[in-house]
Amino acid sequence: MPGNRAVAYKGPGEVEVLDTPYPEFELRDGPGVNPANVGRKVPHGAILRTVATNICGSDQHMVRGRTTAPAGLVLGHEITGEVVEVGPGVEFIKVGDIVSVPFNIACGRCKNCKEGKTGICLNVNPERPGSAYGYVDMGGWIGGQAEYVLVPYAD
Repeated sequence: MPGNRAVAYKGPGEVEVLDTPYPEFELRDGPGVNPANVGRKVPHGAILRTVATNICGSDQHMVRGRTTAPAGLVLGHEITGEVVEVGPGVEFIKVGDIVSVPFNIACGRCKNCKEGKTGICLNVNPERPGSAYGYVDMGGWIGGQAEYVLVPYAD
């Protein structure tokens, strides 16, 4: 299994590249991860090898210390990658596909998602509707400024 390196928030005005675990189809505890998500199984997910990722203006709010981002939070929520693994619940995405991932995370199954309101998905953030990769208080999903990243609802 490959290693993983990621860009993480260290403190106001400071980021670092650190070694981090390779993603799995189960969420682990870590900086910013909501305790209610720890141990959550993700059979409908895919693991990507990041090909390209952006630094968004909202990442700058965290880096500049304007938020409550915890040290060690892996940043980034605009991801393009190659699928290297898929969970057993994935139907339409295949290993080898190149995919572009939106910044927000949505299950595609809840009432809001079915109404096209994927930015306020009810199932991905235990604290409130809506979630994003690598962003403070948005469910604790690991960001895309990493070599490998988990996309929880791949289809």
